[in-house]
Amino acid sequence: MTAQEGREHLCPARDGTVLRGLVWECARPKGLVVIRTPYDAERHASTARSWNARGYHCLVQDVRGRYRSAGTWSPYTHEEDDGGRALARLAAEYPGLPLVLFGASYAAHTALEAARAAARDGTPQVAAIIVLVPALGLAETAWDAAGAPQIRHRIGWWHEHGRLRRSLPPLPVAELDRRTAQARAQGVVEAAEGWGWAPPALTGWRRLWSAERVDLAARYGHLAAPLLVISGDDDFFHDDARRLARAWGASNHFASGPWGHHLVGGVTDEALRTRVRAAGGLTHVIDPWLAAHGLPGTPAAWTRVLAATAEPRTRSTFDPASGAWRHERSSP
Repeated sequence: MTAQEGREHLCPARDGTVLRGLVWECARPKGLVVIRTPYDAERHASTARSWNARGYHCLVQDVRGRYRSAGTWSPYTHEEDDGGRALARLAAEYPGLPLVLFGASYAAHTALEAARAAARDGTPQVAAIIVLVPALGLAETAWDAAGAPQIRHRIGWWHEHGRLRRSLPPLPVAELDRRTAQARAQGVVEAAEGWGWAPPALTGWRRLWSAERVDLAARYGHLAAPLLVISGDDDFFHDDARRLARAWGASNHFASGPWGHHLVGGVTDEALRTRVRAAGGLTHVIDPWLAAHGLPGTPAAWTRVLAATAEPRTRSTFDPASGAWRHERSSP
């Protein structure tokens, strides 16, 4: 199978901008997964087909201004309204199918914003939300939990993904080192003026460093859909992932282990990677969690910890020493 087997999907935004994506369909769907991404819908073909194998149609939509979608790319600007429009259209096209919002990093932000729009607009079909290593907002990506600027990986991300319709190759390490040193010496905004970025990119870069942190309880605490947050102990967004789980007002489950932003795929210790895979990897958490919420998945005994109690928060932790998952009722 090839990426081109995804069927083109068009969705007009509120202002008429056409948002484009690809839909991979399965024979007997029992749900529909929605992924809104700035990283090229076509590159998500294998992820979409893995959802098809579970019994879900899967839409992967390019966010506004990226790849196939029209409009101007402005990170963290349009995802609530655009996501809401996408969900409303899907609810009309696939009536009765429960919607699962899924995304990693920036796409986790789009999933949460679409859920917020659905609650605002009364879209009834959002059944669950799964976010991995969530990049929750401009300030959350710019500053770590202690308030230190995350200069190096922000320079890298904005060079590669933050400015143009299509992503660029990563900066060479030596050039990234040079720009990081410049930013530390001159200031992050002042240094960027010498990097050849167009005025709109510089405007976005200034907005990044002046943004305020999101009040997660105010923004998402009223949402009723169950939430699964998957983080990594070594991810630079780990503290924000924990903060999101604590702020969620409805049932939520937090899973983590000894990996970083690229999750299990980024584990370079072969012995550790083998132990994680032998324990079922992240699928060990995701599929049973879906089944426990009445969605296509694989039932497992461990989901007894998800039973309704006064404490809606539960967690799963991978122990690298034993090579096993631990599941418990506990705040993250």
